[in-house]
Amino acid sequence: MHYLPLLFALGLLVALHELGHMVIARLLGLRVYRYTLGFGPAVLTFRGRETEYTLGAVPLGGSVHIQGMNPHEPGQEEPTSFASLSPWKRMGVLLAGPLTNLLFALGILFTLYSTGTHVVVPLTVGTIVPGSEAARAQLLPGDRIVSAEGQPLKSWSEFVEVVARSSGRELRLEIERENEPRKVTVRPRPDARGMGRIGVSQQYVYRAHPPGQALSLSLAHVGKLVTEGSRLLGRLLEGRQRLMPTSPMGMVKQSSGAATSGLGGFLRVLASLSVALAFFHLLPLPSLDGGRMLFLAIEAVSRRRVPPRVETVVHAVGFLALLALMLGVAMAELRQRLPSRQPGVSETHAPPAEEHAGAEGRPYAPGP
Repeated sequence: MHYLPLLFALGLLVALHELGHMVIARLLGLRVYRYTLGFGPAVLTFRGRETEYTLGAVPLGGSVHIQGMNPHEPGQEEPTSFASLSPWKRMGVLLAGPLTNLLFALGILFTLYSTGTHVVVPLTVGTIVPGSEAARAQLLPGDRIVSAEGQPLKSWSEFVEVVARSSGRELRLEIERENEPRKVTVRPRPDARGMGRIGVSQQYVYRAHPPGQALSLSLAHVGKLVTEGSRLLGRLLEGRQRLMPTSPMGMVKQSSGAATSGLGGFLRVLASLSVALAFFHLLPLPSLDGGRMLFLAIEAVSRRRVPPRVETVVHAVGFLALLALMLGVAMAELRQRLPSRQPGVSETHAPPAEEHAGAEGRPYAPGP
């Protein structure tokens, strides 16, 4: 049941995204016919000055109907139509959704950093799962990871990736313990997805920051999330990363594990989801904001509008491709969860270190 608050929050982030589109459209003088919160049969409807507001039976997600967004509807030349704006102003309407999600994430993080929250201690071990490979290698809380296989590490996420790739083989680590260098060897165990895990989580400490430093840390936090998303996309395009490093249910499970570690953990997950939503919509793919902005950039450079029929076909095909991808991932998730045990073969699973919460109430920290 603890998945429900997270799914509800994700739906509100989508509704907030659409609200960003609507606000900028109204500021630019466009007519907004309808703003819907949720989906399904309408349970509440009221009409504002120009816009009809509707609450759906299932309060997840949202949508906005702006005049002229559909290139085939009448009234394209009216001054209140989206199509009547210059390409750059139309791009501003499209950019407003992702920007709203980014600003929302920034606001959450600023509040956390300024009022007091758990902040990461770079590349430092926080907790160790009993009986794990990290415990067998006698790693201790407070150990700082310096390098793996002789390669210096820059971030905890890089350490997680190195361990994930080293499933079943020895991995040499250089650490610092009380300012003294040490060397340890671990053999990561494969988890249910075949990714190497050693059973550690990152260390956090509780701290409040003055407003200026809180803003700087918040900007750096958002920038790090965007950078990691860009790196993941680059590895996908280069074929060095599987399409889905974890299943959707796995991501929800990990996020819900973070959310149940307290309000601070839930808010951090909410900020991460908001940034991920903004990043996804900015991808230059058909039917997404980024894909529509790409068409507008072509129009701005060539000074010629892309024919509506061509744009509609491209977005329709792109939407169907995304839908097919989601269905494919859902089927893969279903096959993974169906029993496939062979006679005479027993199943063993490594301890789920990713779901281990930090000691002393420290927030959830994904670890290898």
